[in-house]
Amino acid sequence: MKQDRSISIADQIPKLEETLGIEVGFFNKLSDEEDWALIIKLHALIESAVSELLTAAFNNTSLKDTFSMLELSNKRTGKMAFINALGLLGDAERRYISSLSELRNKLVHNIKNVNYQLHEEVEKMDKQQFQRFVHNYNTLATDVDDNIRNLFRHDPCQALWYGGMSVLGMIYLKHKGQV
Repeated sequence: MKQDRSISIADQIPKLEETLGIEVGFFNKLSDEEDWALIIKLHALIESAVSELLTAAFNNTSLKDTFSMLELSNKRTGKMAFINALGLLGDAERRYISSLSELRNKLVHNIKNVNYQLHEEVEKMDKQQFQRFVHNYNTLATDVDDNIRNLFRHDPCQALWYGGMSVLGMIYLKHKGQV
């Protein structure tokens, strides 16, 4: 009898939260946050997870503080430079993280953005901008169908949340050497 070897990405999130030393359920609660808080907290969670992944990849816990101080998205000298050079995450995950970092930076450096509404920005996008938005944040499927486009068009925060789940799950699986 062949054993089912499928892995649920969602099941990896509580394990990652434990590994990071945060409250189990933190990620799930993000879906209830306002847009600004969702983006800021999701970015912080991913940044911590990437630092943990790099620490594990070098098998040296003394590097944890060093990795935590590196900029996340700098592709030449930051955490993503290491992630790319070591082949720890795929193109979609790296693109998602870089795009989330750009959005986070846009929001965090001006307190007026505290009431930011992602759906309002998506509504203003032309076809090309929307396609780029989906491309940058889609980690859900390799083929973008109407269901994916509708999720990104009508509930972009939920789409970001699902994408974050996928990225975080993959980070945990890589951290544990399961993929």
